[in-house]
Amino acid sequence: MFHYLHQLSCETKRGMKASLKECPRCHFMILEGVLANIEQHGKDGSIYVSDLAAAIRQPMPAVSRALRQLEQDGLIERITDPNDRRKTLVRATEKGLAASRQCETALNNYFSGVMQHLTPQQRVQFHELKDALLDAVTAENAEQQSILKGDNQDG
Repeated sequence: MFHYLHQLSCETKRGMKASLKECPRCHFMILEGVLANIEQHGKDGSIYVSDLAAAIRQPMPAVSRALRQLEQDGLIERITDPNDRRKTLVRATEKGLAASRQCETALNNYFSGVMQHLTPQQRVQFHELKDALLDAVTAENAEQQSILKGDNQDG
C-alpha cells in the first residue's frame, strides 16, 4: 500500500507541476496554506503570524521565511496590529488572491482531465470511496494520537 501511495503522490505532483506551468510563480502550496488558515482560524481576512505558526505546527523562524518570500512576491502583506503593536497580522493581497484563483483553476482542470480517464462507473465508485478512505485515515490517525498521548501520560 505504501508503494502505491508513494507512486500516486509522485505522479500527482508531476501532473500538478505541469498544470501550473502557465500560472504565476506564487509558491502555491504555501500561499494556499496561509489562505486556508486565514479562513479557518483568522478574522476579517487576516491571521496573526503566531496563530498561523501554531496552526501549521511550524517554528516561527520557518513561518517568517515563508511569509517573507510571499511578501517579496507581493502575494501577502504583514501589518502591525493597531490594537497590539507587538503582534503582526498577515493577509493576502489582491495579487495573491488572483494568483491563487488562477492556480486553483489550473489544478481543477488537471484533476478533471484525470477523472476523464476513468469510466463513468469508476468515477461513481471513486466518489463513493474517497470519503470512506478519508474517514478511515482520520479515524486511524486519531487512534494513533490517542495511543501516543496515553504513552506520554504514563511515562
